[in-house]
Amino acid sequence: MPDDTIKITLSRKKAREKYEAFKERSREILGFQELTDKQQKLLKTNVFIGKFLAVGAVFHLILHLYPDTTGIQEIFAGLLTSTMNAIGYEFTQSGIYIMDGASGYRIVQDCLGWKSMMAFTGLIVASGNVRKNLRFLFGGLVLIAFANYIRVVTTIHLSEIGLITFEVIHSFLWTWSLTGIVLVIWFIWFTRYRK
Repeated sequence: MPDDTIKITLSRKKAREKYEAFKERSREILGFQELTDKQQKLLKTNVFIGKFLAVGAVFHLILHLYPDTTGIQEIFAGLLTSTMNAIGYEFTQSGIYIMDGASGYRIVQDCLGWKSMMAFTGLIVASGNVRKNLRFLFGGLVLIAFANYIRVVTTIHLSEIGLITFEVIHSFLWTWSLTGIVLVIWFIWFTRYRK
């Protein structure tokens, strides 16, 4: 039987060469070679915004699908219960709830810090070559996860001692602080380590 299939094989080097030739030809057709410095900066800004919006579309898709993270929330609640008990409280866990006598806290999906991690990922994707910066991306995500854990522990602790109300701590102080942490980590990467 004759083989009627067409086999196409491209080496990685040839594929890269073809891509670069396509990119160069596209620039010539669109006139990108003749841009002033200001226009090139504006183009780079638009590319950054486009990439960030693309990641934002994925973010909104996740929000729309609203995946079940109950298992992760229960693990997180267990870790919080252990930590709070280690610093002198007597919390118990029931699913995604942690309770201490008169007070109780529900560990919701947003307690996991995934939105801050998504924002950081979006900033990295929009501003550089992701494959060359994977190590920093994962390191930044670990730092954000740790900061988020500290955020939840301190929110519960400060609420328990009555220093500041839960709503002020949760809605204002830590929400903006975590946003600041995301921006600082991204800025350090962008100015010092970006490849």
